[in-house]
This record gives sequence, structure tokens and C-alpha cells, in this order.
Amino acid sequence: MMNRPIDAVVVSATLKSARLGERVYRDVALRRRDGSEQRLGQVTVADRLGEVLVPGREGRFSFHDMMGAQGLHAYRPLGGEEKVAFPMLIERVFGALAILNLVLVSAWLAAEAGLQLVPLMLGVLATTAWATCRGCREAVLHDLKYESRVAAARSHRQAVLRSHA
Repeated sequence: MMNRPIDAVVVSATLKSARLGERVYRDVALRRRDGSEQRLGQVTVADRLGEVLVPGREGRFSFHDMMGAQGLHAYRPLGGEEKVAFPMLIERVFGALAILNLVLVSAWLAAEAGLQLVPLMLGVLATTAWATCRGCREAVLHDLKYESRVAAARSHRQAVLRSHA
């Protein structure tokens, strides 16, 4: 997963569906500051950032791609505060599958005193996918905090240099 900040204006975004705390937009297109247009296709957004993908909205949009699902996780308007919210439905689904499979494996172990391989494999896969989703989210949050600290240090340094000039 990578953090892709794009300084742009929203040209188009069509709401495809909104359910379970997430919105899915299709045909998302942005116009960068240099005038070039970028088409993103389908993008998943948490409800807290749902009103961001409106044509004409300008600012810095931070996108990610996790296991083939593209999403918007941060938005900073020009001269405003950054809003961060991750679409976490996939992570929650894998977490629920992992817990369900652990319960099934435990029940079968208690009932038959034998180990069923299929639910065990599904549990391991679901747990791995959940851990990957969570790790990717934490990595992007770490990168966002680092970028904001670097930007604050740069602006402080420039202010100090200007005051001494």
C-alpha cells in the first residue's frame, strides 16, 4: 500500500453506493494543479470523508491502494486542517472471518478431538488478510504524521530564516 497525495480539483465523481459506513464512487477524475487530468476509476471513502469528492472541491487528496481496493484516506483543503478517515469495511470483514473460523476450529477440536484443515486454513488466511489491512493502515498513518512533522519543521525553519534576514 502506498500513500499517494495529489494536489488537485475534483472534476467528477459519481456515487455508486453508500452502506456500512463507506461510500463507493465511480468515474473519479481529478485535475492537477499543472492542468493535467487524472482518472482514478472506483474509489472507496469512509463516511467522514464522504462529502469531499464533490466536483469543484480543491485541496490535497491522499489515496491508497490496498489489496486491489483503491481508497481515499485523507483530505486537506487549501489552508485548512487535514481530515483523516480510513475505509475499514474490508478489514472488519476479514477480522470477523478470522474470529468465526477460530470459533469453528475450537468447536470442532472440542467435539471431535480432531483438527479440520479447511477451517484452519481459512482462519489463517483471514487472519493474515486482516493483519495486512491493519498494518497497511498503520503504515499510512505513520507516513502522514511524518509528512506533517517535516512540513511543520520546514515552515518553522523558513520563519526563523526570515526573521534573521
